[in-house]
Amino acid sequence: MKTKFIILLTLCFFFSMPVKAQDPTKKIMQGLLGKDKLDESKLPDTYKFDWEFKTEIKTAKNESMPMAYLINSDSKDYFGMEISSKELKGKGTMRMVMDSKEKITIMFMNMNGQNMAQITKIKDQKSSKKEPKYSYKEIGTKTILGFTCYGMQIENADFISDVYFTLDAPVNFSAFFAFANNKNSPKGFDPALLKVLEEDALLMEITAVHKKKSKNNFTMTAISLEEKKTDIKKEDYQFMSFGMGF
Repeated sequence: MKTKFIILLTLCFFFSMPVKAQDPTKKIMQGLLGKDKLDESKLPDTYKFDWEFKTEIKTAKNESMPMAYLINSDSKDYFGMEISSKELKGKGTMRMVMDSKEKITIMFMNMNGQNMAQITKIKDQKSSKKEPKYSYKEIGTKTILGFTCYGMQIENADFISDVYFTLDAPVNFSAFFAFANNKNSPKGFDPALLKVLEEDALLMEITAVHKKKSKNNFTMTAISLEEKKTDIKKEDYQFMSFGMGF
């Protein structure tokens, strides 16, 4: 179970980068986007989603960042995010699609009546020779959005995090796991349990407490999960071949 929890927690730390930034959208872009721009010809005509999973990230200063995950229940090849920030409210929308099959990230923007898009390679993560040490313990269950959620406390040198996930939701984070592409598991790990989590788990809540810097504390909470069809059509966007100025 440990490897996938590390992946999920790492993803949430990754997406919670606005905790340390005045401009959350820009910081997320810096983390996700590489420098090389790619041709859109390899993209499918439409990215289809049939579920919307809304969450809210809150910082130590009680600043809130809504984030909606777009999920295709029939595909592990991609997932989407719809990001809201103070800079975008009333000015447009921004969606990002992470395509693990093509190993690219696509940013779709609807700003001031213009539809623009940009493709970049998924940024390679440098592997560390020194693996971080984690400890784990079960912390019981709770009900979130009507689902029974199982809790685990994960601790490393910096954070103590309470993580809750459900195996009962009609959708899961399998596309996240494909995007992470982590095939390494710790010694003594039960591969059958890993398979269950990879196929069935949906992360519902995280409470992360930094041991030394309380300003880095954050929470991620599930707000809603509902069937909602969202189609992102390639033909509706003009693809940019220039940098974003990050």
